[in-house]
Amino acid sequence: FILLSGCILYTGATFTCPSAWIEGKANIKSVIAVISVAWIGNIVGGFGFALLTEACGLNEGGVARLVIKVLKKKTGENFGVIFLRGIGCNWLVCMAVFLQTLSNDMSGKYVGIFFPISCFVACGFEHYPANAYALPLAWLAGLKDEYKEDGLAGWDKILGLNLIPCSLGNLFAGVIIMSCGFSYFYGTLRTCPPPAMTAAMRGQEQEESEIPRLAAVEEYMKQILAQQEMMRSQQRPAAGSPEDLAQRPDFPEGGNPAPAPAAPAAAVQPPYFQAALQNNGGFARTVSC
Repeated sequence: FILLSGCILYTGATFTCPSAWIEGKANIKSVIAVISVAWIGNIVGGFGFALLTEACGLNEGGVARLVIKVLKKKTGENFGVIFLRGIGCNWLVCMAVFLQTLSNDMSGKYVGIFFPISCFVACGFEHYPANAYALPLAWLAGLKDEYKEDGLAGWDKILGLNLIPCSLGNLFAGVIIMSCGFSYFYGTLRTCPPPAMTAAMRGQEQEESEIPRLAAVEEYMKQILAQQEMMRSQQRPAAGSPEDLAQRPDFPEGGNPAPAPAAPAAAVQPPYFQAALQNNGGFARTVSC
């Protein structure tokens, strides 16, 4: 619903906004502003919805005990573990953001979103916007006498042991893995520095073609054309007419030229070696996959 309604989620913004900057569609100040405002807005919205849940009387009984259990678990790990879980989460969330753009109808977008999101939830990864609602809800439940426990995390631990490392992990996955990765595989990051980014930093406007240009596709087509030209050059007959050949000093008296010596056989390369040479960043894409 967030993606379909056009709302801004911190996790998705860490992917889309840096991608726009790398491709020269946005400036770095706007990117930082959107991500920062999204972080603040998501925690304000999460805490506000927690207050609404509490005011509706829904934060009682099994719900209160469950969120307190979640709070203990999410604040019981060290900084590095939560950071790595944040990376795993936003890697999948950003894939959902990307996949839903491939469909023009609502049902297709649901399919693209459902599987990555279900996967990160099932794996137990850390999602900052979701935690910004669940952990404050648990904190509110812990203020009640019937659910109060000694050593229950307060806001210092909620921020220091979960929300901050989780946010940094989400940021790393969105910027480094997804934004830079996709731009390297399919965009302008293959050229360093990217021409679009250079033009944007200089305040210049870059010409945009009507058809999207993908660096990986262009490079692949250049390789195909070069191979076709090499094959045509090998199949061309030797230059010169019969009269020119008859004037050559090595032309035999009988009129039939001696057969040309056979060219040395080219070293046959294994198919996997040729595939590795022709594959455009394929190994890196398999690792990303």
